[in-house]
Amino acid sequence: MVVAIILSGFGNTGIAIAQKQKETETEPEKPLLDDFSPNPLLSKELDPLLPSPPPEGQILGQSQQKILEPELVKLNAEATALLAAQNIPGAFELWNRELRIRRYFGLSQEIAALNRVGLIAWNNSQRLYLKFITERLDQILQKLQKDQNNNLELWQLLGLAFKNVRAKTQALTVYQTLLETANKNQDILAEEQYFNEIAQIYMNWLDYPKAAETYEQLLEIQQDIRAIRGDVPPPQPLPATPENPNPTPPPSEVRSLQQLAFIYEQIGEYLKAISVRERLAGYYANQPNLFPIPEIKLAIGGNYEKLGQFEQAGLTYQEAYSIATSIQQFDNASEALGRLAKLYRSQNQIKTALDIYQAQVLVNQQAYNYYGMMNAYDQIGDIYLSQKAYQAAIAAFQQGLALAQQLKYKEDYFVKKIDIVKRQMNQ
Repeated sequence: MVVAIILSGFGNTGIAIAQKQKETETEPEKPLLDDFSPNPLLSKELDPLLPSPPPEGQILGQSQQKILEPELVKLNAEATALLAAQNIPGAFELWNRELRIRRYFGLSQEIAALNRVGLIAWNNSQRLYLKFITERLDQILQKLQKDQNNNLELWQLLGLAFKNVRAKTQALTVYQTLLETANKNQDILAEEQYFNEIAQIYMNWLDYPKAAETYEQLLEIQQDIRAIRGDVPPPQPLPATPENPNPTPPPSEVRSLQQLAFIYEQIGEYLKAISVRERLAGYYANQPNLFPIPEIKLAIGGNYEKLGQFEQAGLTYQEAYSIATSIQQFDNASEALGRLAKLYRSQNQIKTALDIYQAQVLVNQQAYNYYGMMNAYDQIGDIYLSQKAYQAAIAAFQQGLALAQQLKYKEDYFVKKIDIVKRQMNQ
């Protein structure tokens, strides 16, 4: 009686508050999910949108899917809005509902939805939801393996989803299965594609030894393709899509060689890097376009230097210079001369180094490269200063200063250099 009198004193507002309190008591807020929570994607919880789901393993009919589809699109839109408002638990609660219902739309639709939401989780650093999504994808993988399902589309969708949620082991399992299928079917182009995906996964995880092994296998396939079909132009890069925002670059022999050279350099296998780059240079030598060759030769020269094979490095830099000048690639010609001069200087062959720096000045003049000319005069001045040829050093630094004044760059630097020479002259 007392409670009734008190509530009546508040009128309708008091009744509303009491009702709200009752609702709160009967429907407490769901606790936040953590690592010890059951995976919500594996829950059998009924959904208001689908209070009577079909039995496990069966999917909805087309008419039912058509009715539900707009509702799922709406759930996705609402979840996206909550994410934008920084309500991450609320957003993923809605996505969890959508993903549970997608199970009754068939595996292809479910995998595509898991991939989409998985990308959102990755882009927003949501490790827990990535874990839940990966567990569900794992279930699907086990089902495909158990049923010996040979639907290539499903396997490809699954591989992409695992790759996007950064599940390295599972992604490799899927692409290895696809590779074995392509090998049985003697589909050499599919083999190339799957080797390329596997190599890229190893690269993404910085597993360079495995990546190198895979690229070597990929190159064997690509050489077989070239033997069958002749020179095949590199395919066009795949366009980015919401489902695959970072597509693996298309396989090509050139890219495989480039990646392999990079890997061998990263792990200090310089002789192997040289061998691969020589193959790459040989590939371009048989093409109308020689432009990539000077840079390749410069990289080879750098590898020889790291091996301490200075004579071979010098010969390679000379080769790079010769090819670069023949195709009027003056920047690379200048770079080759600069490296060559530095090499001779390190071997105390001062006169040869000076001659090369003078040649570098002329090359940069042809390219109107004032920065290059200025830096070459700086090196020449340093050499003359180290030899106590003060007048020659001043002349070189003055040439550098004149260029610096034109460029309005490093003027004080050359003024100080000239001052240092003059002070040493007067000692």
